[in-house]
Amino acid sequence: MKTLFITLSMLSIAFISNGQGYFRGGGGAGFGVSQDAFAIPSIEADSTGNYIAQRTIYGSFGQGARFSLAGGYMITPYFGIELELYYMSGFKQEYGNIYGPGGKQYNRKGYTYQMRATPSLVVQAPVGKFQPFARFGVLIPFYGRTVLEESTYFTSNIDEFKTTEVQGRFSLGFESSIGVEYKLNDNLGIYLNATLTTLRIKADRADVVSWERIDNNTGETTDKLSTSSALFSQIDFTDELTPNSNTTTLLSVVGQAEDILVKIDGTLDADKALELPTQTSNFNAMTFSVGVRYSFGKKTE
Repeated sequence: MKTLFITLSMLSIAFISNGQGYFRGGGGAGFGVSQDAFAIPSIEADSTGNYIAQRTIYGSFGQGARFSLAGGYMITPYFGIELELYYMSGFKQEYGNIYGPGGKQYNRKGYTYQMRATPSLVVQAPVGKFQPFARFGVLIPFYGRTVLEESTYFTSNIDEFKTTEVQGRFSLGFESSIGVEYKLNDNLGIYLNATLTTLRIKADRADVVSWERIDNNTGETTDKLSTSSALFSQIDFTDELTPNSNTTTLLSVVGQAEDILVKIDGTLDADKALELPTQTSNFNAMTFSVGVRYSFGKKTE
């Protein structure tokens, strides 16, 4: 946050001094890059429920749409500073499944939503109608969640649907952009840019926000969350587990997918959150955006 405060202060001084400032806004979408192999694979079963194939799923939670507003100040015609605020709405992606003509069916999908700030250095070539530029900055996610949606279909004609929201610890990333602006006049331009995002976030806490069980034989729907203890509906992620931790090696017993390795059998307390080893998630992405930039104030010489 110190970097964010310094950048805001520099922008304020710049505008007060009647230099050339600008505002821009736009949106775009991107795909994940430098993808991870997810811990839960895609498993295919035959008509008897026996597993016949296991496939690795690769992905990044960085894929999604991006909507941004930014303000900047050009110290010289070629060099400046900028602060961008943007909302990132992730696209859903497969995050592990079991499928086939027989046996239990399971599917897990994940996506993220975040508010982010990016203080950056700006370099541009202000010559002609088409003006190339580049930005290099620190990425600061300051609000958001990663959402996991699980669907389980049992052979007894009973379905379960569970949604979990994961909160991350404070993390920093980096963004670099290259693009070109088409100048409509001295003040207004349209820009197109590509942005590379590199970011990993450590998990801090997870909470089940909905959990329904549907009996298709009777049509009855049960709210399992309302009757679940903290052990089944909350997770605290920690860097160290001990025999005093609220954890177990048999994660299926506490309703968790067994994609995390736990070798410690702790002392389970139903009124406390389950403790699991810290996990990190990949939010790397390549995003393409288009927008409008408005410049004001005197031109720097």
